[in-house]
Amino acid sequence: PSRTAPGRFCFLVLSREMAAASRLSAGFRRSTTRIAGFVAAAAASVAASRTLLRARSAGSEHRLGQATGFVVPGGATAAAPEPSNFRPLLASVAAGSSPASGGIGAAAAAHAAGAAKSLLTLASLSLVAAAIRLRGRVPRLARLTRRCSAPTSGAKAGLAGAKASSGASRRGATAVSAVATAAPTVVEDKVRAPANDQRQYRVLELANGMQVLLTSDATCDSAAAALTVRCGTFQDTDDRPGLAHFHEHMLFLGTEKYPKEDEYTRYLSEHGGDSNAFTMNEYTTYYFKVASPHLEGALDRFSQFFVGPTFDKGCVEREMKAVDSESTNYSTEDGWRLQQIMKATAAPDHPFFRFDVGNLGTLGADDPMGTRQKLIDWNKEHYQAGAMRLAVVGRQSLEDLEQLTVTQFGSVRDGSGPAFKYDTLPWPKEKLGRVVYCVPLKEARSISVCWALPSADKQLFAKPETYMAHLLGHEGMGSLHDVLNERGWVDQLSAGPSQSFSDGQLFAVSITLTPEGDENRENVMALLFEWVELVRQAGPRREVFEEIASLNEISFAHKEESPANDDFAVSAAMSLHKYPAAEVLRGPFALDEWKPEVVTEYLKALTPDNCLVFLTSSAFSEEVGQEDAKVKGWQNEEWYGAPFREEPIDADRLAKWKLAEGGESGLALPMPNPFIPTDFSLRGDPAASGLMVTKLPMEVTPPTLICKTPYLRVWQKTDNAFKTPRQYVLAHIHTPVYDKGPREVALIRLFCSVVYDDLNAYAYDASCAGLNYSLDFSDSFSMSCGGFSHKLPELLDVSLSRLREVAEDCEVAEGEGGAVSERGMELLSSLEVQRQLLIQDYKNLTREEPYAVGSYYLGQTMLRDSWHIEEYLSAIEEPVTLKDLARAAREGFKKTQVELFVHGNATVAEAKTMADRVVEGFSALGSEPLEEVSRRKITKLTAGTSTVFEYDLAAKNPAQENCCTQNIYQVGAVGVDAKRDAALSVICHVASTSCYQRLRTEEQLGYIVQAGVWAEGHVAGLNVIVQGKSLPPREVDQRIEAWLASYQKELEDMSAEDFENNVQALLSDRTQRMARMAQETNKHWGEINSRRYRFDRTARGVAALKALTKADCVALFRETLAEGAPERRKFSSRILGTSANGVRTEGEGVLANVEDIRAFQATVESWPRLPDVELPDVASP
Repeated sequence: PSRTAPGRFCFLVLSREMAAASRLSAGFRRSTTRIAGFVAAAAASVAASRTLLRARSAGSEHRLGQATGFVVPGGATAAAPEPSNFRPLLASVAAGSSPASGGIGAAAAAHAAGAAKSLLTLASLSLVAAAIRLRGRVPRLARLTRRCSAPTSGAKAGLAGAKASSGASRRGATAVSAVATAAPTVVEDKVRAPANDQRQYRVLELANGMQVLLTSDATCDSAAAALTVRCGTFQDTDDRPGLAHFHEHMLFLGTEKYPKEDEYTRYLSEHGGDSNAFTMNEYTTYYFKVASPHLEGALDRFSQFFVGPTFDKGCVEREMKAVDSESTNYSTEDGWRLQQIMKATAAPDHPFFRFDVGNLGTLGADDPMGTRQKLIDWNKEHYQAGAMRLAVVGRQSLEDLEQLTVTQFGSVRDGSGPAFKYDTLPWPKEKLGRVVYCVPLKEARSISVCWALPSADKQLFAKPETYMAHLLGHEGMGSLHDVLNERGWVDQLSAGPSQSFSDGQLFAVSITLTPEGDENRENVMALLFEWVELVRQAGPRREVFEEIASLNEISFAHKEESPANDDFAVSAAMSLHKYPAAEVLRGPFALDEWKPEVVTEYLKALTPDNCLVFLTSSAFSEEVGQEDAKVKGWQNEEWYGAPFREEPIDADRLAKWKLAEGGESGLALPMPNPFIPTDFSLRGDPAASGLMVTKLPMEVTPPTLICKTPYLRVWQKTDNAFKTPRQYVLAHIHTPVYDKGPREVALIRLFCSVVYDDLNAYAYDASCAGLNYSLDFSDSFSMSCGGFSHKLPELLDVSLSRLREVAEDCEVAEGEGGAVSERGMELLSSLEVQRQLLIQDYKNLTREEPYAVGSYYLGQTMLRDSWHIEEYLSAIEEPVTLKDLARAAREGFKKTQVELFVHGNATVAEAKTMADRVVEGFSALGSEPLEEVSRRKITKLTAGTSTVFEYDLAAKNPAQENCCTQNIYQVGAVGVDAKRDAALSVICHVASTSCYQRLRTEEQLGYIVQAGVWAEGHVAGLNVIVQGKSLPPREVDQRIEAWLASYQKELEDMSAEDFENNVQALLSDRTQRMARMAQETNKHWGEINSRRYRFDRTARGVAALKALTKADCVALFRETLAEGAPERRKFSSRILGTSANGVRTEGEGVLANVEDIRAFQATVESWPRLPDVELPDVASP
């Protein structure tokens, strides 16, 4: 319900309608500032990934976006793709550092907008953190996350090989055996925590020098640990670029005590856990979660990474290929390509300049044993206990956790590791004062102006970059964003550290431009520097600092638990490296020191002649294609081939940028924030107990129906469990407009965008203060408002009234004789900007990852009567007038049914008042009751058949090497047969590990390999995705089928113990106590929004799982999934990259376009809709 996603530039969702929600969902569309205060919440509510956040909009478009994924058999979820950079982002911002682009410390939870905006990259494209090496960014299905390093583990590691390969590790372990059992030192027993935090904390230092944060939580169902080592890609050896990343991969591939390559991941999978790792510039983090009873076994296996790694000889060459495949994936992603250009601008003697992903060439594929010795030597030098910080979370007492930690980690080699020392600053004076022109693969336009500043580590409690980011990234009235927006030149704006290291940071103001803004690039630059000069001349303002500090303190004081303890552990382990032990939790929020002299020093550096400017535009591609391109300075970046050129900022440009417009521009510093909450009183019953306060998903009491009319249903629940002064208001407005055609749908989406744009300057302060709202049209209209409850009604009122005002203003904008009013010109400019941006997003479909394109067409096939992107393009490429917009709004809301849910810090009376406001808002648009709500139909594949869709992506995007094969096997409707639902959940859960081991590890078919639950609406099945360049999709499909046959035998031969372990892993995942109120909100809203109202779904699923037998799973497999099964329904989506070399699927009946898809749909049935659920009676007052 909250606007959790850090801009659309942090993640990529498997998209069907690649642009609709980017343009129309308020939660995703705007600046990264919108995540202020909700960064941590995103870990719980957003499972998305990679370059551009694309929500799945209606039709083939339905959103993957109840944030936590789809409700599927037995309560499992088919989640969106895994976040590519989110966890390292949490780690770095929590600790006050940056994972490449981002995040200053306060951004992790502070509601200061400028701080959160630092999450945007240099060109506002793609990744949040291109320097982060979060490995294996793959679609996460069945909620089983793959370790990011995604090491292969095909051949089983032999004991002899393991012993022979680990002499160095053994010697290190022997050297410290004497300290393994020595008593640790208590560093801090009084860690500062929020007042409502019931957990116990202790910071220890082991005898070997490792610092540890212990967290005892008697109520936690999932234990976790994270270990961060103070070394990263900057510590690569000169002759092995990428060694740190490769080393991270190799640690997963067997240890002395546990030589089997998959021992660690299999143990976690069978006990309700998963793991991951990522390598940053100067830090590397490993982490896991597991069901609480199994923490000891997981810690034992985890600790051996650092006690006795083997670097098995049989794995070295194979894992080099995995890293090389990973690098190939990055080569077609704009974020990584632009990151490499930025690296090329740094000082050559600084480690940031180097290529650090690694590939076969840099890692020494011609001398694998030499590289193995490098790994062993590098490990001995850098992986020492004093350079490590560990965080452990469990339900055990602090004393028991201490004993576990000493036992498992006391044998880690002692020593403190080398100190960071570099020969030069990353951007010395001679590297500044330059302009770099960059050409993206996608259609995109942006400006990033960067300044080299001292390291953020020097001012951890003053955070001057937070102060600057707050002002320079502001979007309120009179801000740079506001002034550019009035001119129609800006899409998004952010400010904050783009890069942050121990020896410096690169502070950036980044602007994503509209097409018109790109044409006026020099004017945008002049306004940007005028804005910077205005902030500089104002000097340090204590009232601004105190406002940001108060927002941070509010955020910390009312901080909710992390929804995933491994996320918490990741943040804490990194924070231990930065902050004093007592401040390990509060440090990232803390603004304790007002240092105006430091702010002044930083501000003085922000001059035009002291900056580095990155200009990114598709328009530059024409210049690159000219014969004299090299003469003009164009070159291709060494590693990923991105075209760029650079030149000094000439005197004429500098003079123009230094020339302020005076007062004519309208720029003005922000006023005090009126949305800062001051009332934190709770509406819940202080005497509540029992089920009223439970956080267990199978026990929580459902919301109450407090209003039921032909027009409106209102559900309400006052929070008694989480005791937080937050509230969420979610509305789904059913309308028949989607059935009227693509132009009507596009117009209503544009209307939502214009309204959102019109609200931006007003609502910006609200977002800084922890209030968030969204307006979205998929196949129906959705609206939400969430955050601290004190000022929420005010934001809701204005949002609703603005819908009516914009519609009315559009209707009267054009007067007699065609004259357009000033307000009309403002709206007309906004409309044209939104139209161009939506067109841009639609056209970028073919620049998305192959698996995203494949998923789009899979959705087009499965969800009937869906409009295609090309149809939307045709609809909005025609001129759109304000009257068109107003008419679409009136027609769109003419007939509606409203479903409303108010949850949290609100009474029944307050909920009814808000419901009245919602009704008044839509009634003002002429809304009347809709008699019947239509439901989308799901294609039912014919039993015993296999259908193929094949799309030649290489013809549209010659830069894309990778192919993708996505096979789905429909099983049936969810909620009809509880035993079948439970059996499918177990099959998909076990398949995840089995498929990865066979197709990724042993056969090396691609970097992205995943199996898990597929779900579309109320229908579910098995989903398998393979993306890579080793084989064309036709042959990959054969490999998938061969694996599926072997998996059937694996399932049939599974021991009773292993089967029970996997069932318990699913039970552990589904019965975990909720950590945040938003989790419960999403759980209930999933039932309300779908109109299923099965609030006991989790309890039903748990009961079915407990009664399940292996025979049930085998029977379902034989009936629906096995080759030749009578009820097998297969669909294969195949996307061809250049590596397919023209090899296509042969035979008749292969679908190739949307016309083929629609013709196919006409020959098959739809799945029967689920029966309507009888509503309960309205609760008595």
